[in-house]
Amino acid sequence: MDNRSAEAQGPSLTPESEGLKLPPGLGLLRRVGAGRMCTVYQASFQGETVALKAYHPDAVTWFRNRHGLNMAVHEMAQNRAFRQVPELLPYTAKPIRVIGQDGSVSLCFLQEFIQGSTVEALASRLGKLPEALLEVSRRISRLCSDRGLKGLDQFMHSTLVREHAGQWTPVIMDFKHLPVEAPDRTSQGKSLWARLGLGGKNSQDPEFIRHWLSLPGKS
Repeated sequence: MDNRSAEAQGPSLTPESEGLKLPPGLGLLRRVGAGRMCTVYQASFQGETVALKAYHPDAVTWFRNRHGLNMAVHEMAQNRAFRQVPELLPYTAKPIRVIGQDGSVSLCFLQEFIQGSTVEALASRLGKLPEALLEVSRRISRLCSDRGLKGLDQFMHSTLVREHAGQWTPVIMDFKHLPVEAPDRTSQGKSLWARLGLGGKNSQDPEFIRHWLSLPGKS
């Protein structure tokens, strides 16, 4: 998402004010952020707080025309594929359901609401990312590689991190992207420096961690 700050909340936030049509029992609490593909809300559903991703109609049409897929169904399927790996359960948001697939209401994906921080905000606040967070993320990358799960570099660019008992862990919650083939992890797929053993530990990191390590810390 481009902006995760709360932009609107309270009684003034209604499906009508947001241009949405929602079924009974699903209420908006606050707008969390908006991007090119969807707007994300904190919502209430059957007594629980959930994340509601409302897809923009033009993005839904573009995705269907380009990929032949329903964006919401596609995102939930990818979310479920990651949740089928037991070791990844602590690091992936729980998918709940898709609504609006039949066109009766707005097309939305309901998912576990993750209360956390962006990686960028954490790096800025702490000065650098905790090594434990990086190691967990490397372990996630190895698991996905072993299980043939593609798209991690894309998904991790918009992950959230949350703290529990003093430890920061990543939680993947954005599965919209169409997975691309992961870079070849054999020696032929590595840079010359890495093949010669001169690149250091970070040169063999997945792309998303190299991006994280480049984030500016405290000024």
